[in-house]
Amino acid sequence: MRKLVLLWCLASSSSHPVEEIIGTWSSPPHNVPSKGVPDGPLIGNGRLGGVLGWHSESEHPSVDLHLGHNGFFAAPSGGASSCGYSAGGRKALAGLTLEFPGLAGAQMMAQQLAANGTALIMLKVGSARALTLSAFIHATEDVLMVELHGGLSTEVLVTLWTFSGCHGPPRPPVSPSTRVAQGGAPVSKTTGATSDRLPSQVLAGEKELRVARGNGWPFQATYFPVRWFGLSATLGGDPGSSSFTDVEAMGRCGPELFLRGPCAKGTWRPKEGDGWLAVRLGRWPLMEKPQFSSLMPLAELRATHWASWTNFWERSFICIHDSAVTMFHWYMSQYLLRISSWHGPAPGLFGPFVVDDEVVWSGDITLNYNAEAVYYNAGAANHLEAFEPYFQAILDFIPAARRMAAELYPNCPDSLAFPAHLLPEGVQVPGVGRGDLGQKQMGLFAAVPFILYWRYTGSLAFAERALPFLNGVARFWECNLVAGEDAYLHDAEDCAEEICLPDGDVQPDPTVVLSLLPGFFQTLAEMTELLDPERARHGDAGAPASASALQQLARRVAPYATEEVDGAQVVADFYGGESAHGRELRLHAGGSVAWGGLFAAFPLGTVHRRSRKEEIELVHRSLVRFFKQWPGGKQGNSFPHAFAAAARVGWFDGLLEVWESYLTNTSDPKCRLYSNGMVLGCGGTGLENVGGAAFASEMLLSTAGGVLEVVPFRSSRRPSTPSRPSACARRGRCW
Repeated sequence: MRKLVLLWCLASSSSHPVEEIIGTWSSPPHNVPSKGVPDGPLIGNGRLGGVLGWHSESEHPSVDLHLGHNGFFAAPSGGASSCGYSAGGRKALAGLTLEFPGLAGAQMMAQQLAANGTALIMLKVGSARALTLSAFIHATEDVLMVELHGGLSTEVLVTLWTFSGCHGPPRPPVSPSTRVAQGGAPVSKTTGATSDRLPSQVLAGEKELRVARGNGWPFQATYFPVRWFGLSATLGGDPGSSSFTDVEAMGRCGPELFLRGPCAKGTWRPKEGDGWLAVRLGRWPLMEKPQFSSLMPLAELRATHWASWTNFWERSFICIHDSAVTMFHWYMSQYLLRISSWHGPAPGLFGPFVVDDEVVWSGDITLNYNAEAVYYNAGAANHLEAFEPYFQAILDFIPAARRMAAELYPNCPDSLAFPAHLLPEGVQVPGVGRGDLGQKQMGLFAAVPFILYWRYTGSLAFAERALPFLNGVARFWECNLVAGEDAYLHDAEDCAEEICLPDGDVQPDPTVVLSLLPGFFQTLAEMTELLDPERARHGDAGAPASASALQQLARRVAPYATEEVDGAQVVADFYGGESAHGRELRLHAGGSVAWGGLFAAFPLGTVHRRSRKEEIELVHRSLVRFFKQWPGGKQGNSFPHAFAAAARVGWFDGLLEVWESYLTNTSDPKCRLYSNGMVLGCGGTGLENVGGAAFASEMLLSTAGGVLEVVPFRSSRRPSTPSRPSACARRGRCW
């Protein structure tokens, strides 16, 4: 495996730079739970995720660990009557609450350790007594491990709960609480198949607390893979403290927790304050029995978890000694990529960190830039595995895209048309097609991560897998591009990235489309030529275009529309977009997004440091105009584009300072970097902003000859593997 050095670290450094990348909290997070981007510590393994929150003011200090999964979403349904389930979308799964009644008044602090995917919470009583809680979701196994250390004896009230989904009691009501007799058999509760909530069930026993939530109802099972997502909690450590006491199964988890459904409760008494709790995830069809994998020994779980993270951080590293916030963002972005998109279903707008059933925009896979931006820096950082969940989601949607094209574009056979919003496993969400304001670039933008992956790998196996998708999108654009009198191909009727009016007024030649088409056609030509040389030369009747025809299409794409603004010629968002009439055609009437120049350079844009001088200067002027229109770069969706685009064309006029100001901003409720590494964009979303790490990569490519230096990785830089998660505290690196 090659190792990429994006900027140079001092050779004398004895530790990996990620050792110093630690998110810290001295007070509880404000947005846990949240309908949007959470600001608490995050852990995960690329499909199962956890968000930590805590409460220190009450008599019983407590820690909440909200659990989500990229695969836990509801399909659209007209058969559910409440809680917004008819629209489908990502849903909250369940959670774990730990209360510490013996530590009233404890001060609580938290950390998120990027080096080994661990979150720490310290509960400190007085000047000397402290209890440390560490939590990690195993890097490859769907297991949450919670450990207590510190020798501070206290009982812990454990609640494993499901999410209810909306306010008020469920209909019909669930059964009341039932206690488990000492030494007695476990008891269970369920919401029942006719509930107005997603199905939930719990089991409570002295050896196990278990909850499960279904992602649909039995009537949906004929067309949607309805499953139980279950969590099983067991105790370890001293034999005398490996069982729960005071066990209870509750039909509803207390009136004060109005968004939590059935739960299982028990008391944990770790010996001398040291012990561990494991929560395993299981998934099984709705009508079948629970299925959970066996649990590895604790020592093996720790060792394999840390080994996986060590391998991850060996792939790439950077040092920017005079910009600590850029270092923090870059490393935390790689961390978020690893815990959000590695194996299994693709993440949506908030990754596996969905902690509310009414998450904004349904938490779906949004194709007019959000979903793709997650992967803008994945190739440069050498994390190619991260692409796989996204690829599978797009390929699974091909049958639905074919049906959508046949309905909306009947004169364009064999083409694929994608909506702005979709879910994994080929599931469609409401409001597709013209409900997307008539935007046509969805399939084209969906191809961006495929193109980036191809550029980094040149894998023929990947090309063969991707061709059905890329050919279908190419066919769509062959049908929709119109040859103008200037002999160029134009996108004559479109909507430029959500800025058209709801009735779909015509916005011809959007820059975003013109910036993507040449690279798209060129990539498909390369794949075609390598996989099928004979057809690449001549083409076949009725078959996708030959390589030479695709290359010709790439060359014939119309140039960017330009207009004069404040005396300077700049790239327009679309043809005529800066005229008085053009501004009237915008969803935000009278305003201008002014982001055309961004797409002209990034992520696939045709202008770069080796372009003609006049092209580079055009984009420079467009960037000046953008940052004037949006001081500080604070436009809703531009964080992962604006700074990387500027670096790609060598426009550095105060750019690093503006970047740092954006990240360190505390005066705005949005447009800021959280301690967990998430950037809450001005538009309210977050996971796509890990793609903003491409800014550091583009800065390197604009300096030192524009070369990524490939070097052997020094063993002395490997992230350290502590003997247990709290070891960093003993080294003085944590609190």
